[in-house]
Amino acid sequence: MLSKTRLTKSIVYRIYSSAITFLISYVFTGKLGLAASIGFFDMAIKIISYSFFDKIWQSITGYKAKPAVIWLTGLSGSGKTTISKDLMIKLKKKSIIPVLLDGDEIRNAIKQNGFDEDSRKKHNLNVGYISSLFEKQGNVVIVSLISPYDDVRNEIRKMCNNFIEVYVSADLQTCISRDPKGLYKKALAGEIKDFTGISDSAPYYPPLNPELTIDTSKATLDESSEIIMKYLKK
Repeated sequence: MLSKTRLTKSIVYRIYSSAITFLISYVFTGKLGLAASIGFFDMAIKIISYSFFDKIWQSITGYKAKPAVIWLTGLSGSGKTTISKDLMIKLKKKSIIPVLLDGDEIRNAIKQNGFDEDSRKKHNLNVGYISSLFEKQGNVVIVSLISPYDDVRNEIRKMCNNFIEVYVSADLQTCISRDPKGLYKKALAGEIKDFTGISDSAPYYPPLNPELTIDTSKATLDESSEIIMKYLKK
């Protein structure tokens, strides 16, 4: 079903479009009544047909996704960002334009530099709130964020209407072997404090009941993103 905003836009556009049809009909026929009738029927038919266009398109593509917040959580190096980018590409191919929120990018944008527990929780809640706002506007939102605290993730779940928690569960040794940013090496050398999964002060609490669990030490990138795609469709 179309949202009220989209339906209103459709109606206004069709009135405008039909006014043009009326003018063209009048120029060619010279008959005001006939031109008005053509314009009216043009408007009525197109409003009705446009209101069913989404359903027709969905039947053609075979895919539909409701507004949702897809929350990818896991250790650094588990594959969250890589999966989220691949998921975004696949959704775009289905004519769904998602909002992609990366925790590190948001942290840099709002100048959030603290990595102690309170700072992390505040940052996670901020990202969760932003995600919920985009979802309420009718978007599919993809979030890539370590978000190590289960209680905070549950708070964010309450903010959202359709919260899909995806636990990217690569084991620590796999993450260390990948180390895409060289962070584990620095953390193990004591150059980084409060590093999740390494420092005693920064534990990671896995989700207890996530909607999806993906072990990227076993699943390929394509398999990982496809698991989420199938869940969204279902």
